[in-house]
Amino acid sequence: MGKHMIQKKYISDHVASDDMDDIIEMSLADHCDGAPASDLSKSAEKPSYLQKHDLNTQLSSLEVEIQGVDEQIRKLTALRESLIAEKEDLTQKHNRINHVQPAQGLGDAIRTKGKSKAATVDYTVSFDWSTQLQVTMKKVFNISDFRLCQKGVCNANMDGRDIVCVMPTGGGKSLTYQLPALLTPGCTLVISPLISLMTDQILHLRESGVEAVMLTGGTPRPLLNEIQQRLTSMASSRVNGQQGPEIKLCYVTPEKIAKSKTFMSLLRRLVEGGKLARIVIDEAHCASQMGHDFRPDYRKLSILRQFFPHVPILALSATCPPRVLQDILKILKMKPVVDGKAAIHDGTVYFSAPLYRKNLHYNVLSKPSSAKELIAIMSDYILQNHSGHSGIIYCLAKKDAESVAESIQAVSNGRIKTGVYHADVEDGRKEKLHMQWREGKVQVVCATIAFGLGIDKGNVRFVLHHTISKSLDGYYQESGRAGRDGQDADCVLYYRPQDATRQASITCRDQDVHDMLRFAQDMQECRKILFAKYFSASSDLSMASWTTDESNAMDRCGHCDNCTRPPDNVEHKDATVEAWQLLKILEAVESSGGRLTIAGLSDLARGLGGGSFETGGAGKRRKAKEKIQIDFDSVAGGKVGLSKDDIESLIVQMLVLRYLEEAFSSTAYTVNVYVAPGNQALRLTRLTREDVVNGRSPRIQCSFRRFGGKTKSKKVAVDRQCPGILELEESISAGPSRIRKAPKKKRLYEDVSDPDDQDVDEAEDFTNQIRMLDAEESDADDDDVVDWAYSLRPPQPTKKRRTSGENAKGIPARLNIGVLSDKHEVISLSSD
Repeated sequence: MGKHMIQKKYISDHVASDDMDDIIEMSLADHCDGAPASDLSKSAEKPSYLQKHDLNTQLSSLEVEIQGVDEQIRKLTALRESLIAEKEDLTQKHNRINHVQPAQGLGDAIRTKGKSKAATVDYTVSFDWSTQLQVTMKKVFNISDFRLCQKGVCNANMDGRDIVCVMPTGGGKSLTYQLPALLTPGCTLVISPLISLMTDQILHLRESGVEAVMLTGGTPRPLLNEIQQRLTSMASSRVNGQQGPEIKLCYVTPEKIAKSKTFMSLLRRLVEGGKLARIVIDEAHCASQMGHDFRPDYRKLSILRQFFPHVPILALSATCPPRVLQDILKILKMKPVVDGKAAIHDGTVYFSAPLYRKNLHYNVLSKPSSAKELIAIMSDYILQNHSGHSGIIYCLAKKDAESVAESIQAVSNGRIKTGVYHADVEDGRKEKLHMQWREGKVQVVCATIAFGLGIDKGNVRFVLHHTISKSLDGYYQESGRAGRDGQDADCVLYYRPQDATRQASITCRDQDVHDMLRFAQDMQECRKILFAKYFSASSDLSMASWTTDESNAMDRCGHCDNCTRPPDNVEHKDATVEAWQLLKILEAVESSGGRLTIAGLSDLARGLGGGSFETGGAGKRRKAKEKIQIDFDSVAGGKVGLSKDDIESLIVQMLVLRYLEEAFSSTAYTVNVYVAPGNQALRLTRLTREDVVNGRSPRIQCSFRRFGGKTKSKKVAVDRQCPGILELEESISAGPSRIRKAPKKKRLYEDVSDPDDQDVDEAEDFTNQIRMLDAEESDADDDDVVDWAYSLRPPQPTKKRRTSGENAKGIPARLNIGVLSDKHEVISLSSD
């Protein structure tokens, strides 16, 4: 056969056995073609019988080698079959004990379902390990009984199942993996998003005598090497007295999994040594972009199931809507969920607990405008209702936390011991505060939202909010720090409409703030139902998440402020006409080049300041300030006949309903916050007053507080010399209209490295070294026009207030006053 024919056969996809001689001949020809000339000459010199002998020798050698490979293949095949048989045998044994029988006399865990009679297990009953769980729980954690779905999750953990557990804040998620970790050989890996959470967990576990470690980017190199060496020894089963006891829990951040090849190699050794008991992923909703706290490195945790397919995974979350749950299962490569009360063998066991916690009693109380009065009210509340009890006071900014802590301790004459917690507090002081708070040496922690995540203190009897939270999600989480032991606890929010502007100025996220305002403004609907409706709409959670054994989601709780409020303490009013008036007045002001804050609109609508407002006078090339007076009768059919507090409440209600919106105006140093007509405003402003009065418009309902027929509460006497009172009073007296920022060229504060404050650092650094300007101590006098601002500039010398009509030299000023009618005509008047 010719050489070309041989090559054609050689490159075909299939080579038959009878083509082997041709291939050998072709290979020899190719070899000869590429051989040196001297070799060819030597080959040509050999007789043909010698050449055949050489070829036969090579063929024999290859045949022996092929036979050796075939023998290895036969041995490997036999070994593979043996391993498969052993695996099948182990699988059968595993399946026989997988759904272990419960303890005798305590129920039947095994059930059958459907025509296939598929076995299912109820993990909520007792098993043969239940007594050991109960004894260990009491001995180590001093907990006598399981709460919510803790028992079922622990049982499924002991059974080596993949689990998704959704429990509310304070429900006791940590126990569901810490307790099984103590009874299971090996180490439990816990992946957590916050260093502060891990630090607190480690502190608590070590206090209980549990071997727990933490590995982060900030772990000192000597400690890092020591921990890795201990884990390596565990993997090799060489734990001895010198290296210490077996590590039961190892906490890491998701970044450690995603970026450290060394650590992943260490985990692989633990798996090979049978020492990686389970993987726990806390705050698992962070893996989903549809979750409210997405973190990219969480998505990289999918490699855990890829590299360690037989290590059980426990995913934990406080809120996990259906779409987020499906995303989590996909990312973590977990199988579809099955019910924890009837779990088939093949699936991820799902547990959930109602988000409603009946032991928490919610109250939204009227917040006075005076800082000293608020401090006195909070101090009296603690002394009268929670003397000696542990509690938390959440504040908006770091400076507020410090002032509130100092003032409450001073006002109470030291009877209330307070501590301060925020991102700028040194780690050593934070740890000391944790210890003092747990031991009762500090009664109340005044803190920003940096405090609370993972804080494992069950007997917190009250959580007070000095100012509204930045979102209703945040408020639910923060207030949920109370009553983790299942006993009654109070959640009190101090609220006044002016806080809306301050919070909006810092967060600049209208929707989040408006949801919080809607909750605070409501004085009729049960707080439980308000939470249920919000989470159902915002997170697509089923209303069943708020259903308990005792009540349905839409049943009133019967113990919140709105369920227990006396009818004569609130007035539910149709305020559509007043809302129309406010919009008309605001529309007239804007058409003349003016802008108003909440306080400014409230005062102008009541005719304060002579019913006039200023325009111009700001920035370069602007006209001089000009006062324009409104003709209320022609513009809005008269002044608004509500009190200042009621008008401000109505303005906030209009913000929530989108009849008004916040308008932010930024300069090099300030962010000014005004109110402007919203996208719903035209529904009213296009109508006449007569149309609105006669009901030919959308109706705006608003609730107003009434105190036994009075609209104002009695003032509380407080020592004005109390440290921090004057400073704090300036910070909350009226709610902001301007926030001053530091120039970009010069930073007046250091970057915050504590990740706990990552959501609020911008806001808090904004106010970290600030003072209040133009703030009255109290706006109880309705005739006072209150406005305020934050400033990072040095304080200006105090100036004597000028009397009306005088300029800087005390000479009567030349007035330029305009009168604004319904046609927006401006008439200039002179006064000498």
